[in-house]
Amino acid sequence: MKKQVLIATGLAVLSTSAFASKARLEALGQNDDRGSFYVEDARNIFRNAAKVNTFKNYITTEWGTASNSTLDSAAAPHAEGGFFREMGSFNYGVYMGSQIDAQNDERTGTYQTHDNGLDLFFGGDMGVQWGARVHYASGNTENAGTHKLEHSNFGLGLGMMMGDIEGYANITLSDESKGGAAAGDKFEANSLNLGASYNLNGTKIYVDYDKTGFDDTVGTAKEEQTDTVITVGVGRIHEVSSTARLNMDVAFVSEKDENKTATTTETKETMLPLTIGFEADATSWLTLRGSVSQNIIINNREVKTATTNKNTKANTTNVSAGATLNFGKLKVDGSIGTTDHNRTGNQAENGTLALDNVLTRVGVTYWF
Repeated sequence: MKKQVLIATGLAVLSTSAFASKARLEALGQNDDRGSFYVEDARNIFRNAAKVNTFKNYITTEWGTASNSTLDSAAAPHAEGGFFREMGSFNYGVYMGSQIDAQNDERTGTYQTHDNGLDLFFGGDMGVQWGARVHYASGNTENAGTHKLEHSNFGLGLGMMMGDIEGYANITLSDESKGGAAAGDKFEANSLNLGASYNLNGTKIYVDYDKTGFDDTVGTAKEEQTDTVITVGVGRIHEVSSTARLNMDVAFVSEKDENKTATTTETKETMLPLTIGFEADATSWLTLRGSVSQNIIINNREVKTATTNKNTKANTTNVSAGATLNFGKLKVDGSIGTTDHNRTGNQAENGTLALDNVLTRVGVTYWF
């Protein structure tokens, strides 16, 4: 029995450790920026910096635009990538272009945006696996007329793993844009992400606290916004065979968004999302995956302004699909039929397998 458990554990590691892309996580119904709470993927280094000790010796690229005018998404992917390597008993990495918590959509188009982000990773194993991530970004525009536009950002990520226990913290220490429509305008953003998990006989129990916000001062007017999300969930991966696996998770999510200007708007949402996904090695060179998710039982939304409106959220069912083309150590990941790419005659290909455009949101990784 013990031998069978060891074999199953080995298969689980072999079948998941060679993946590192947003497309894969989206197709499995997982978070694509900081990574999954329980599905192993190299993208998880942005949630727990200690994962740099697990995922090493590879280079990864996410294809997309260099523009920061919109947030990274399946419809408008952002170009980014990095390099990770082991160095004796330590591991390090360099990643460029991350937009996590950039909040560029909130900078109203008048401020210098958060761009050219650089993340440096370093970690090791001293009985307890540990890791640290430092994020830095800066930029300026001097030909803005009568005043200068500036932006600077400094963030820190810390993580640890000890047996079945994991813990992490991701903090924005400073994020400021100076000079907007006028020289005195200022935008200050903040974020705090804390979490922990415990692996109980193959079932990952996790809790995550995520708070982002900003203070926007334009002349004498001021806007404050805070978004707080608390997630408590369980997730499990079931090995159907040596070439196929299922991922299942359910979580209670409580979100509160508060916007203060001359008036205050408060939005509260409580949800119980259920996600079921699969991943199968169709051939030696092709891996297919997909998922379906939906809020079940709990699906409430409440908006408070001068009055209070309550309702259930509109249809939350979401289906995603993706694939990986395996060429030895080279992996090409992508989404299938999940973007509204308009074709001739404005016919969207959402839900369509268009053979002249098979993969979107492409990520390429080489392991060495």
